[in-house]
Amino acid sequence: MGRTRADKLIEHYGKFSPMSMNEAEALAKKTFADKPASREEAEILLGTCGLFEHNDTGWRHLVSQEVRRHLLDHEGAAGTLPEGAEDWLIATLATLQVPPATTLDLVQSIMLGAQNATQRLGRIGLRSALACMQDAAREESQHQANTALG
Repeated sequence: MGRTRADKLIEHYGKFSPMSMNEAEALAKKTFADKPASREEAEILLGTCGLFEHNDTGWRHLVSQEVRRHLLDHEGAAGTLPEGAEDWLIATLATLQVPPATTLDLVQSIMLGAQNATQRLGRIGLRSALACMQDAAREESQHQANTALG
C-alpha cells in the first residue's frame, strides 16, 4: 500500500511539532491543495491524534479542518453532510478513541457548517466538552498537589 497524503502530512508535522494553528493550516493546505482528504486519509488523521500532545492546538486544528473538509466539501448540496457521513464520523470517533479536545473541535466545526447535522452528533460534542472540563480540573488538581509538595 502506498503512502497517502495524510501519511506525508503526519511525517512533515512531526518534524516541526508543535506548530501554531496558522503553520499547521498552511501545511495542510499545501498537502491537500488539489482536493479534500479521502475517507481513508481522514481516518488516518483521526487515528494519529495520540501521536501528538493533547494540548497541541496546531494538530487539533489541522485534523478538525481536514476532516470537516472531507465531510462538507463535496459535490452536491454545499453545507450538508452526505448520507451516512454522520454515522461514519460518530463510529470513527468512538472506535479510534479520538481525544476529547480534538473531538470537540471537530464536532463544533461540523455542527456550525452542516445544515443537516443531528442532535446525535451534538451529544458527542457535549460529552467531549464535559471530558475536557474534567481533564482541566484533574490537571489543575495535579498542578496544585505538585506545587504543594515542592
